[in-house]
Parts: sequence; C-alpha cells; structure tokens
Amino acid sequence: MANKKYPREFKLRVAREANQPENENLEHVIATKYGIRVNTVMKWRLLYQQYGADAFSRRTPKLKPQSERSEREKELEKENAALREEVEILKKAAAFLADLRRE
Repeated sequence: MANKKYPREFKLRVAREANQPENENLEHVIATKYGIRVNTVMKWRLLYQQYGADAFSRRTPKLKPQSERSEREKELEKENAALREEVEILKKAAAFLADLRRE
C-alpha cells in the first residue's frame, strides 16, 4: 500500500478525537470511522500529545527517543508516589482532627 498524504486538518481532527479520555483504547473504532489504519491513529495521537497542533506542521518534529521518555515517566512515577503518600497522611490527619472534635 502506498503512503497517503493526509491534510493537516484531517490529522488534527483524528488525533484530537483519539486523545479524548472517553476514546481511550478505541483506536480501532476511530480508524474504521476515518478509513485509516489503527497504527496511524496511534502515531498521530502520540505526536499530538507531545507537540500539540504543531505536530502536523510542515516540519514535523521527530519523536523523542524511548530512553528520554522512560526517564520522564520514571520522574512522574516518583512524583506520583510522593503525592499519594501526602494524600494518605492528610487523610489520616483529617480523621484524627475529626475524632478530636467529637470528643
């Protein structure tokens, strides 16, 4: 199959739709709707997530290497764990204070 050229607006529409939370893991439905391949939808969504509307400009930016993404993911996982711990501490403190007020 030959590579097709799609207009920028079409790519943006597909990428935005695929990026909607309610469309998570529904790439196959979107691909069928627009008559394109599932991997194309996934690639366009990834580009849109990383670069926004600029992803489909004439000078499409290259994807970041996997090693850079995984480092960022690791940082976010650490931050997420710290925030979850803070939430648990705050929940315990709120429960403790609620008990003190009842006494």
